[in-house]
Amino acid sequence: MRIRSLTLTAVAALAAVALVGCSSATGSTSGGAGADEAWPAAGTDIEWIVPSAAGAGNDILARIVAPAMQDSLGANIQVVNLEGGSQVVGLSKLASSAPDGTTFGYTNIPSILGRYLDPSKNAPFDRESFLPVGSFATNSVVIGVAANSPYKTIDDLFAAVEDDPGTITAGTDSRAGDDHVNLRILENELDLEFNIVHYNSGADKVAAVMSGEVNFALGGVSSFYGPYKSGDIRLLAIVEDEQSELMPDVPTLSGEGYEVAPMNSRFTLSVPAETPENIRSSLEAALKVAAEDPEVIEKLTNAATVASWMPGAEVAKLWEEREATISPIIDELLQVSP
Repeated sequence: MRIRSLTLTAVAALAAVALVGCSSATGSTSGGAGADEAWPAAGTDIEWIVPSAAGAGNDILARIVAPAMQDSLGANIQVVNLEGGSQVVGLSKLASSAPDGTTFGYTNIPSILGRYLDPSKNAPFDRESFLPVGSFATNSVVIGVAANSPYKTIDDLFAAVEDDPGTITAGTDSRAGDDHVNLRILENELDLEFNIVHYNSGADKVAAVMSGEVNFALGGVSSFYGPYKSGDIRLLAIVEDEQSELMPDVPTLSGEGYEVAPMNSRFTLSVPAETPENIRSSLEAALKVAAEDPEVIEKLTNAATVASWMPGAEVAKLWEEREATISPIIDELLQVSP
């Protein structure tokens, strides 16, 4: 149903990090790092856990941001991919790691919500298992089909859904994850009914679209951007009110006459709970330097991601708010198939 209406120098960066770390006096001690000690020591090895496959959107962005953080910290940051269980494997590792600053990783909002609010995933963590470091970028949501799909426009796709409710397949990266939530919002707002198929990762979802295993998929543009640029995927719409400068040929959903609120997610980094504040704030300072580095911004932009800095305290507030909003939707999804 169509609705109308409806680089900073390394010396300067290290000085800033040391100042932030030394000014924090509220953290507890852990792993030999006291609350008033500068952190990290030169050459410290740190792992950035990416709970998805190499080459997926999260991985691409981590490898853009990590070198800049590494320069600021004077540390060695290694990007580690731990995929599996719809990101639960990697997130579990992050939550259970020693709170000593040697491990941090993605806790993207809102996707992490479906990982622990869905009891079937048996996630050994929740929001309080993590301490947000900050968020460096946002990711708009797009709707994509295979290059050889018969659906040339979003009107074509939605008309097919209206003609045969419950038969047009839509891929997600997990059951009760942000893709699933967003598809249900589209169903509710536009009076549509999809046949929703769940995969274990964003990479698997995108591969299913390209192979024709599913008719279309919805998700963050960073996961679709490579196949879009190579011509393997056609993007029918971006769920925003304003058109993307990077994708001038992709219309907005609202511009095509479908009234749906903009959809996006935040690339967020966290450390395990109980990590001392001097360590968390040092990582936050380094992430901020990276997020505001012109070279990093250019690379993020080329990956179809909008650089957007948000400090850890604001991320914590956003996380709590989104959990309160999305929890009832996920509860409803878990009671209804798919």
